[in-house]
Amino acid sequence: MLAAGQSKRFNGIKQLAKVNGQPMLLHTLTQLTEHGDLTRELCEFNLVLGANAAHILPYVPDYVSPCIFPQWQQGMGATIAFGVQKANSESSHLLVTLADQVAITREQVTTMLHHCAANPENIIAARYKGILGAPVIFPRTYFSLLSELDADTGARKILQQYSASVVAIDLPNAQFDIDTQLELQQWHQSMGQDQKN
Repeated sequence: MLAAGQSKRFNGIKQLAKVNGQPMLLHTLTQLTEHGDLTRELCEFNLVLGANAAHILPYVPDYVSPCIFPQWQQGMGATIAFGVQKANSESSHLLVTLADQVAITREQVTTMLHHCAANPENIIAARYKGILGAPVIFPRTYFSLLSELDADTGARKILQQYSASVVAIDLPNAQFDIDTQLELQQWHQSMGQDQKN
């Protein structure tokens, strides 16, 4: 899971913003893993931190392994490359998720894992609003390409370049990617929640 950014547009430490009464990072991890249950299906679950890591670390549950990326300012592409370097050498695939995708559920990721098992040579990517993006599962054959990313464009250019090898999973929940205070407020309103909860 990527959670290394400074969140300039958010005007605060986004990873610690309250969602359902808990820090966003913890909410997303809980939602995604069902309190760590999903991690039993993976050989490891790494959480890549960068900006504000010292503030965020106390909230990281013990079922994930925090990895701090010192050059987080280089952007998402470089952060993914760092995450690939930290991946277990025996990993056959890499699941990339984002800490600010607050609506992704364990069930949805499990569906993606099932598609991965059925199509082990293919990239499995979420599709929403007509685009492909995270969560996404890359086979090891793409690790070298991922490790060369160095810009702020993330892995989307790989998804575009190898679109014929992508199995797209319609995942409307993936569109909830919180970047600003307003987006967080709108998400709370769409869920019928009080922003302070």
